Amino acid sequence: MTSATAPGKINLFFEVGGLQPSGYHDVVSLYQALEIHETVTVSASDSWGISVVSDLPEEHVARVPKDESNICIQAAYALASYAGKATPEPMHFEINKQIPVAGGMAGGSADAAASLLAINQAWGLNLDRAALLEVAATLGADVPFSLMGGTALGSGSGIRLEQLEPILQLHLVLVLSPAGLETGAVFAKFDELQLGIKLLDESRARSLAKDLTAGIQNPALGENTMTMAALAMVPGLQDSLNLDLRIGAGHMSGSGPTIWFATRNLPSAQRALQRAADAGHKAILTSTSNLGARLI
Repeated sequence: MTSATAPGKINLFFEVGGLQPSGYHDVVSLYQALEIHETVTVSASDSWGISVVSDLPEEHVARVPKDESNICIQAAYALASYAGKATPEPMHFEINKQIPVAGGMAGGSADAAASLLAINQAWGLNLDRAALLEVAATLGADVPFSLMGGTALGSGSGIRLEQLEPILQLHLVLVLSPAGLETGAVFAKFDELQLGIKLLDESRARSLAKDLTAGIQNPALGENTMTMAALAMVPGLQDSLNLDLRIGAGHMSGSGPTIWFATRNLPSAQRALQRAADAGHKAILTSTSNLGARLI
């Protein structure tokens, strides 16, 4: 058996442009890795298989595909193709899942990143990190960042990454939604509502990142042009955004629907977590992390 782990993420800043001829949208994203993570353990098997272990609500666990459409198996096939392995031996993937499913926090992407590391080791492929990043880019826009971790500026479709200086640690309360949102569907609604920004500006994301390394407040924190599209699909999401947890405003991560609240003070975050629970919301406490995917 071989195990690897990869972090969840939030978008500290997420600006999205219009649909490009490639079928993707240009973005400017300030990615931030979190301490909550996915752990994938792979073992040889007679057939491809998926099992899931998780303390997340059942409605989240039920969204994880258990067949060959699961991104872990897709990652294995992609890695085999890249390495010229014509007949890859079937593997079983046990996913220990902490990241909300279909929540805009790259849970599936973290599964893919962890699987790439674990399969690379289990099959003895010895591919370096640069090669794994190439394969990751074919699996989804967030998968390369799930490998990289830390703090990074994403551009293009999100796969062009620039590692940035680590920010000062933030403690976050993640408010989960019983609804899940499929990324492609939210982008389709985004296009329908014509929310794309014609001219994307990296300078605001860079300025935010610089301020976060120095502990300086910046009003761009949490800006996300996808929010209106997600609200149009899950109107109840506004209730989560309106929560007063006494640690500042709520923000949506990625294409949603997970809402995050941040503070530098851990006791304040712990009290905010209790307030969210008292208001009837399922919530998770986590912190920012400088780590990326790694074997364990």
